[in-house]
Amino acid sequence: TTVFGSAVTTLVTMVLLVVVSFSMAALSNEQQTRALRMVASRDDLTGLLNRKAFLNLAAEQLADLSIAKGTGALVLADLDHFKAVNDTYGHAAGDVALQTFADACAATVRSTDLVGRYGGEEFVILIPGASAERAEIIAKSISRRLAAAATVDGMDMPTVSYGISTYDGATTDVERLIASADAALYRAKSLGRNRTARSDRML
Repeated sequence: TTVFGSAVTTLVTMVLLVVVSFSMAALSNEQQTRALRMVASRDDLTGLLNRKAFLNLAAEQLADLSIAKGTGALVLADLDHFKAVNDTYGHAAGDVALQTFADACAATVRSTDLVGRYGGEEFVILIPGASAERAEIIAKSISRRLAAAATVDGMDMPTVSYGISTYDGATTDVERLIASADAALYRAKSLGRNRTARSDRML
C-alpha cells in the first residue's frame, strides 16, 4: 500500500539531505576551529606549548587546588652553549637539537604535566604534585634521553642546565615561580652547567 506519494518522498529526502549537509558543515567548522586553536597554542618547531599557552594553562592549574592538592614543581631548562651549536654546525642542526630535547621532554613527563618552549633554547615544565627531588629525577631522565639521541653530522647533543622551584598552593603567580626557577638556573650555570639547582624556598 502506498502511504506517501512520490512528491512527499522526494521532499522528505531533500529535507534529510539538507539536515545532513548542515550537520557535516557544522562538524567541519568545529574541527577547523579546534585545529586552529591547537596551532595557535603550539610552538612551530618543537610542537610543545608556546609561551603564551603555557602561561595560561599553568595559571589555571595553579588556581585549581584540586590538582595534586595545589603542590608541585616548575622546571626551567636551558640548553648549554647553544649559540656555539648554531655557530659550529648551523641553524638546521640547532633546530634538530631543540626538537630532540622537546621529544625527550615529551617522552619523560606525564600527559598531565605541561611542557612548553619558553623562548629560544629555554623550556619550561610544570609538574603538579612533584617534589623538588622528583623534579630533579625527571630532569636527569630528560638529559639521559637527550644524550642517547643519535648525533647529527657529527654533532653531539648539547648538555642542559635546570633550575627548579616548588610551590605548595600559596601562590598562583606563574611568573614568580619562573623567576624563582630562573635564579636557580643561573646558579646551575655559574657552577659549571650540565646540572640541576633548586630554589632556596618554596612559593
